[in-house]
Amino acid sequence: GWLSHSLSLMVLNGTTYLEAGGHLLENGPTLDEVAPDRLLTYAHVVPVEADGKRLLSPSEPLLQFTARLDALLICSGWDRQLEQPGYYHESPYFSPELQDWILAHEPAVLGGDMLSFDDPADETMPFLHRYFEQGGLVLCPLVGLRKLPWERVTLCTAPVKLAGANVAPTRPALDTGQRWRRPASPGRCTASPSPR
Repeated sequence: GWLSHSLSLMVLNGTTYLEAGGHLLENGPTLDEVAPDRLLTYAHVVPVEADGKRLLSPSEPLLQFTARLDALLICSGWDRQLEQPGYYHESPYFSPELQDWILAHEPAVLGGDMLSFDDPADETMPFLHRYFEQGGLVLCPLVGLRKLPWERVTLCTAPVKLAGANVAPTRPALDTGQRWRRPASPGRCTASPSPR
């Protein structure tokens, strides 16, 4: 037998992961400090167009979006490149206008089907710093967003819970049936009965 006193986990962009602010912010939260009710929320699937590698702001306003509670899932269609050689190094990223649009909405969770939110040439990651300062979580890369309706869906994500981890693999699930309802009081989840 053997005895392990520590575990090192390296999450690469080959799997969907959830990331907390502790990844970039000195006193940012780790995933085990995230309240479980933040992992079940409404999500708005937002299609965006690209200008080269820069992803542009949507032209349509978001309806029924609640800042600091709802999630934004940015769909560029980049997941179609998943098995291609340029998938990682050619990934599109958020234009400054899209970054401002996202920060103005203050999503609790920000997901996308691309690998980079900031320009990969800028190693300081200014957008992610600003976003994590708002208290948000990052969920990426996602696949299949373009197959979803461009409307509000229910997002549930369950990251591997590791004490002190800033990033962990996760398995997100989306429900387009709108059976879940946000509870009036925090910490209490409800669901409509399943049809029989």
